[in-house]
Amino acid sequence: MKMRRAIRPLLFRLWRLAQLYSARRSSHVRIENLTLQTDPRVFHPGQHFSTRILAHYVARLPLRGRRVLDMGTGSGVIGIVAAQQDTEVLAVDVNPHAVALARANAATTAASLRAVQSDLFAMLPRKEKFDWIIFNPPFFAKRAEGDLQAAYNAGEQHETLARFLEEAQSFLTHEGRILLIVSSDMALDEIASMLARFQYRLAHVEARPHWFEIFYLVQLTTPSQDVIL
Repeated sequence: MKMRRAIRPLLFRLWRLAQLYSARRSSHVRIENLTLQTDPRVFHPGQHFSTRILAHYVARLPLRGRRVLDMGTGSGVIGIVAAQQDTEVLAVDVNPHAVALARANAATTAASLRAVQSDLFAMLPRKEKFDWIIFNPPFFAKRAEGDLQAAYNAGEQHETLARFLEEAQSFLTHEGRILLIVSSDMALDEIASMLARFQYRLAHVEARPHWFEIFYLVQLTTPSQDVIL
């Protein structure tokens, strides 16, 4: 175990350098039986384990007939996976290149979804309500410089996630749920404090170990809902 922890930073650095090199050009990626276009100006879905894990999970949720918000859509993969279940999907991203890419990928996969540019919920009418709000948030507690970095860096105090949690409740239906994926590499104690501050309840949690990291798929409900864990 000690050796594993010791070599992890080196392995991660080598892997990250390889990913950054390959992400400098447009290509295609295969996720959940979908072939998607990538864009070097947009978060690459195939080079980050969280996207594949979340997509696999969403593909197995009972979403038919529901309204779904894919927050921080990037390439559009999560929204497209949800749309395959005859679901009404709105895909949102602060990055205009991501919005364009999500629309293009939706068109090539015959997925029915709307994609709009918005800094979290800023451009969404308050009347919009969703049964599921799905978010693969930026993991790193660093300041973001530009739209691409905003997909990775959440601010030094995870401000992006805090704003999301503060605003999201207004856009949920009465029985709606939020689905997040978080990592053991994140400051989980701080995230737990955020959930408590905004009075969210844990409805369901699943762990997905992957290499040296554990991902958690977290379903959240609001204080007005009765939840049996």
